[in-house]
Amino acid sequence: MKVTFLISKTKEKEKLLNIHSEYQWFIDNDFPIILPNFYTKLYEQNKKNKVQFAKDMSRNLDKIYNQRFYQRNLKQIKTNWQRVEQKIFNILNNFNLKIKNKYFCYISLYGPQGQFKYPNLINLRVNNTKDIKEANETIAHELIHLLIYNKVKKINLNYKQIEGLVDLFFTETDLKIFFLDYQMQNIAEHNKNLFRKIVSNL
Repeated sequence: MKVTFLISKTKEKEKLLNIHSEYQWFIDNDFPIILPNFYTKLYEQNKKNKVQFAKDMSRNLDKIYNQRFYQRNLKQIKTNWQRVEQKIFNILNNFNLKIKNKYFCYISLYGPQGQFKYPNLINLRVNNTKDIKEANETIAHELIHLLIYNKVKKINLNYKQIEGLVDLFFTETDLKIFFLDYQMQNIAEHNKNLFRKIVSNL
């Protein structure tokens, strides 16, 4: 398998700490995220004191962290992904993308549904039934972000343009076979001419 699934309490804490810096953006843009019940109150108390926030958040997460829940979800996510992984990478190989030998996907209960960190890290939220049902789509979505990262950075595309390009991989390539119910993002700008240019130059 190219994608290795991992559980880490440390990574979960890092993710929640990173959201502290982005929290207001998520709120202002009505971006769907899931956070522990204690999070908002701690954020309000420590908006300008990230060090204290980190200490309080860590202590509160320790109280509710359940390793078995993460493990159970990881097993299901891994099984579902194994069924389609090779087929998805075969499709992506058609575009001469620089695919790495290994990607690491951390299972999380919080944050947005998916996030990536270049060059090979994915955060996958599996908080509820919907998250688990859409996990393959989310993993593929974040993988595409990683694969086109350098290209879109080089031509200085903005957030909406990048999200639009990722969406179009699901509607303009054979990925649509596996993701018939893929929902285009409202926040994204979908430019098929730019997509064709990007794909032809990858």
